Amino acid sequence: MPDKDVLLEFKFFSDISPEALDAIASKCEILEFKSLDVIFRFEEPAEHFYGLIAGEVELSLVFTDRVLKTEVEYEEAVHARMVDQEKQIVVDVVQPGQVFGWASIIGSGRRTVTAQCSEKSRVFAIAAADLKAMFEADHSLGYFLMKRMADIVSKRLKNRTDKLIETWVEAFDVDQI
Repeated sequence: MPDKDVLLEFKFFSDISPEALDAIASKCEILEFKSLDVIFRFEEPAEHFYGLIAGEVELSLVFTDRVLKTEVEYEEAVHARMVDQEKQIVVDVVQPGQVFGWASIIGSGRRTVTAQCSEKSRVFAIAAADLKAMFEADHSLGYFLMKRMADIVSKRLKNRTDKLIETWVEAFDVDQI
């Protein structure tokens, strides 16, 4: 369990009562990850909400692309076949003091991206069920933090859209969409 002072480093938790901070901190767990560790994967059940204390976490879309694979056999025969190849697009990078994993609180309860550490990272995790229960018990706290959550979702979706447009422009060699 982190001290509530750890949570004060997050703008997300600023301006809430010390009692609420204590309650949230009491439900948090500190996790350590190495570089390239995956915190969660796209489409997994979203059961925890996270905050990055130290390090860096990349949020990426992972998709399957069909590509033509060729094999040359004895310089006489070329075998070609379509294969599925997994690709990844980093749509946002989480820095210390930022929260992530909003799908655990809002939406279908499934991850919308993959979160992977790009360097050694330290995060806090709180079970979404615990946080939602706090929101139910204290509607003012719930409303206040959900407003902040809406701002985060809006910014992340804008970053995601901008990154996808940038990728499409590169992939299809167009000047603008």
